[in-house]
Amino acid sequence: MQLKGIPASAGVAWGRALQIPASSPQRDTRTIAPPHVAAELNRFDAAVDQSGLALAFIQQSLLAEGRMEEAEIIEIQLFLLRDRELVGKARDKISRLRYSSQTALEEAMAEVLHALRLLDPASFRERALDIEDVVHRIIRVLRGEKGVLEGIEGVESLVLICDNLSPSEAVLLNPQTIAGVAVVRGSATSHFAIIARSIGIPAVVGIGQSLQDIRDGQLVLLNGTSGTVTVDPAEGLLEEFEQTQSEAYVLQSGVPLRMPLRTMREGRPLLMSNISSVSEAVTAQSRGADGVGLFRTEFLFLGRDDFPSEDEQFETYRAIISAFDAETPIVIRTMDVGGDKPLALLRMEEEDNPFLGNRGMRISLKRPDLLRAQLRALLRASAYGNIKLLFPMISTLGEWRRTKAVVEETKAALARSGIAFNRNVETGIMIEVPSAAMIADRLAQEADFFSIGTNDLIQYTMAASRNSPSLEELHDPLQPAVLRLIHRVIRSAHDGNIKVSMCGEMAGEMAAFPLLLGMGLDAFSVSNDALSSVGRQLSLQSERWDKYDLRQAAEAVLNLDDATDVRQYVESRFPEIRKATIIPDS
Repeated sequence: MQLKGIPASAGVAWGRALQIPASSPQRDTRTIAPPHVAAELNRFDAAVDQSGLALAFIQQSLLAEGRMEEAEIIEIQLFLLRDRELVGKARDKISRLRYSSQTALEEAMAEVLHALRLLDPASFRERALDIEDVVHRIIRVLRGEKGVLEGIEGVESLVLICDNLSPSEAVLLNPQTIAGVAVVRGSATSHFAIIARSIGIPAVVGIGQSLQDIRDGQLVLLNGTSGTVTVDPAEGLLEEFEQTQSEAYVLQSGVPLRMPLRTMREGRPLLMSNISSVSEAVTAQSRGADGVGLFRTEFLFLGRDDFPSEDEQFETYRAIISAFDAETPIVIRTMDVGGDKPLALLRMEEEDNPFLGNRGMRISLKRPDLLRAQLRALLRASAYGNIKLLFPMISTLGEWRRTKAVVEETKAALARSGIAFNRNVETGIMIEVPSAAMIADRLAQEADFFSIGTNDLIQYTMAASRNSPSLEELHDPLQPAVLRLIHRVIRSAHDGNIKVSMCGEMAGEMAAFPLLLGMGLDAFSVSNDALSSVGRQLSLQSERWDKYDLRQAAEAVLNLDDATDVRQYVESRFPEIRKATIIPDS
């Protein structure tokens, strides 16, 4: 039996199935006698505090391991624990209606989810999962129960079968035990999918209820690249899997692959790494990355009670530089919070639609004290290596000019103090808003480089939340509207004599490679886990492709009707694409 779902985390895995039942705490309908209300409030507060400590511990562990995206997801849950709308409603129901803690939480959750569905239907599903995760965690503490993944350590090569894994459960997945995960619901851009890709666990989501027919112990072959789950696979399929794993081992086994990466790519686009920590910088260097295409600085601000000082930031940036040669390009993005990355320290007002509210430079320009401290640290670090400054969520020329003005003011202040820095440090724009793409020709006259952030660019272009499984088709990077914008940005950059890279997930999309090469993309920036495989595929395939054919293909797809047509065109013109697989590095 073979089931089809949505590819969420590339790679192939096989193992014995283990069904994880959906978390559904038993309903508690008790009310509290008046003399016991105060004690029940104390019990509730203690459970909330204990849940917060557990989440904070998980977040700190993730930050220590450099797992930035997962830490940001946990930060959202910590924010919810402090949210008066949820926890405050529950406390009110305990004190005013004498509900038990569990009943109060469930009622408060139902009210919050109802309001959320009305106010923000686009991102409802993903935010609802975070709210349910937080509530069920508190309820488990109240009931003295363990999490659903506890107690399965020591058993290897399991393929988890579940309705959906909550974010705080997903970050606990152990690749030494869990070979792969198959999920009834979900989307390729859900929090679970992001976590699975970061950990390197193959995953398929959105398979449907038929997945629950699989019995514990059945042999399962899961392909997170093609989106298939095969139950009791034929012997031939297992042999093919073993061959794939053998090739992956050869690719990942160290010196033989990593040493020639740069020589194989001479005259071709750079292959850069997306990182979130010093340890990830070291890994990127060891795997032969041409540099850092995106260093996310948000991790410096998460999970703490105060803002990082200028000196603390400076030491981190200098440590990143020290992992590479002095000439290696290192693109560092200023603090990018807001949207799905709330920062409690900012104490900003709640917004009906955070994705269309204060994000990235919109926040930084409203908090020039934070921006200047970060710029001072970055500019000081520029004296030690080839740092390039990247600014997120620029949508107008006015925003960019105000940003550059703060940069110049900061440079002048450092110069007056006699502090060394690179006076010619490059400043670039993150192209992730359609308005920026449409005025890319103007922006290219006033910027040193572009970096295309496709995750948000696709979301905003198609008016389709990347957290909505039902809109998966609209979030396909091969949508002609998206390709037209990217083509426009690259052409505008080259007309303005500046370079352009791509740091979104589209940079690792095999079917997009020939199109991006044909458009003239200067650099691909991917996660460390994909460096070796993307580098190998990019080198091998581009050796076979004629530059004229690539340019022709890139122009041709702009006039196709939809993403399906584009994918079929690419696969027919470049048949190697069908066989290409991105195998996450170990």
